[in-house]
Amino acid sequence: LTLQQSIKCIFKRLRLHKTAGDFVIGDVPLWGLWCLISTMLRQAFGRLGAAVPVIRSCSPLPVSAFPHVAVRSIRTSMRSNGIRSVIPGGSLQKASVQHANAFAQGLRVIHRRAHLLVRNINKKGIKNCGKPCEQKAPKRNTTTAASSEAVAVGAAATADVNVSADRLLGFWLLGMSGAVFGMVSVGGYTRLTRSGLSMTEWRLTGSKLPSTDEEWMVEFDKYKAFPEYQKLNQGMTLDEFKDIYFWEWFHRMWGRSLGIFFAVPAAIFLARKSTRQALASNQLYGRLATLFTLGGAQGLIGWWMVKSGLDHEHVLGFERDELDMPRVSPYRLATHLSFAFVTYGLLAWTAMGLLVDKAKHAVEVQQLAKLDAAALRKLKVFRFSSVAACVLLGTTVFSGAFVAGNLAGLAYNDWPLMAGKFVPDGIAEDWDRFTPRVRNLFENIAMVQFDHRMLAYTTLAATVALAVAAKRLLPVLPRTVYTRAHMLAGMVFVQATLGVLTIVYNVPVELGVLHQAGALTAWTLSLWMLHGIRSVRGAAVLKTARAICARYPH
Repeated sequence: LTLQQSIKCIFKRLRLHKTAGDFVIGDVPLWGLWCLISTMLRQAFGRLGAAVPVIRSCSPLPVSAFPHVAVRSIRTSMRSNGIRSVIPGGSLQKASVQHANAFAQGLRVIHRRAHLLVRNINKKGIKNCGKPCEQKAPKRNTTTAASSEAVAVGAAATADVNVSADRLLGFWLLGMSGAVFGMVSVGGYTRLTRSGLSMTEWRLTGSKLPSTDEEWMVEFDKYKAFPEYQKLNQGMTLDEFKDIYFWEWFHRMWGRSLGIFFAVPAAIFLARKSTRQALASNQLYGRLATLFTLGGAQGLIGWWMVKSGLDHEHVLGFERDELDMPRVSPYRLATHLSFAFVTYGLLAWTAMGLLVDKAKHAVEVQQLAKLDAAALRKLKVFRFSSVAACVLLGTTVFSGAFVAGNLAGLAYNDWPLMAGKFVPDGIAEDWDRFTPRVRNLFENIAMVQFDHRMLAYTTLAATVALAVAAKRLLPVLPRTVYTRAHMLAGMVFVQATLGVLTIVYNVPVELGVLHQAGALTAWTLSLWMLHGIRSVRGAAVLKTARAICARYPH
């Protein structure tokens, strides 16, 4: 098939009609069609290595790209040297001819998969918008009964092996995510006890903990040559230095141990046939490579952060005030914490996907697909709201990193006001200290804490509203999602309470560590809720596919 023929099979045959201000195909909204086509795009491009740069920019296609803009854009792009993205309005970015050919090949695969999808659904007896058709019972052939039963037993055994392999991989990644959780908590303790600058050197393989007094004095003398000792800790004894040095050493060695605990089991799983097949069937090779890369990058970012405290540097060319106390750059601290949350989130999300009961999930999708378009649209709105709440929570955590990096929690230790006012005077007083002015968002202590408080209030309100919406949608919303939404709202309330107590009591170490661990717990629950609401997208895909089968039965 030519490219134009493939386009016609995908877009022109799926004629859209505008009814009551919403694009529909039969009784299915355009959102369901978008989900179906974008799912096919990901599945098709996932098997084309050369098309990876294309899929990242054009899948899923925007809603406004259906159908005429996409057809016009693709046709226009094929007249040029190549394409990289399909954007509403026909705006194109050129890439290599290889990418263009890969995109064309991907459309051909989509065309074949669309026909296979329709054919498979028709074989299962789904016609007339999902109503099962009457089928005659096949006659039992006694001569092949024994062989059929043997095949069935073999298939069941293979399915059990696949489930066991998925669970094994899932528990491994769940354990890794728990280890990362612990490391983030230890990192919080290291920061709050000001232990991070005690080790002034970094080696890829690490170093052993000093054991003799001579070895300890060598490390102590290295520490004395840097600003933190000279400006803040001149009266520090050797025993006090040993304590802070141990926590920084332990934090670093924990990170290196995580690399071993990840790489060695991954190599074993790749060597075993059952787990290798599970990795391939779940398309986890790229995911594992990404996780390993994130882990290695996190170690480098950690040293990059520590070096800013040793050399009194900032980032992005910003000059650092000479009177500023010795501490790591808040920009680099925020980068370090953000990478930790991303790595942990990807580990936890992958583990959830492997440990979920796929049969129960399929039943849930089937049940949701039976809902009418109005109910499915309400679930779609709830799903988008859940994603927005998760993004808001992540933004609040990111702002908290700047509170920690600027030691802003040590100022304005009253609540609910700040120095007796809702908007503190410190924002205006220190506004002209920073150039460019945007630095006030990240370095102005009063503004940093004010922004974090406002984001925390907004996050609490958003999660409570999400829990209320889940209760109203309970007749159609899966019960697990309802439970997780309420758990998230409760955890955010606990986290906000911990934040208030941490501020009021001038950031004690114990409360500070609990506050950081609470942020990671809330992040976990938000991902868990998003993972449970995935069935809404699956139901939209299934409902749309059934409508297509009914509209184009051949």
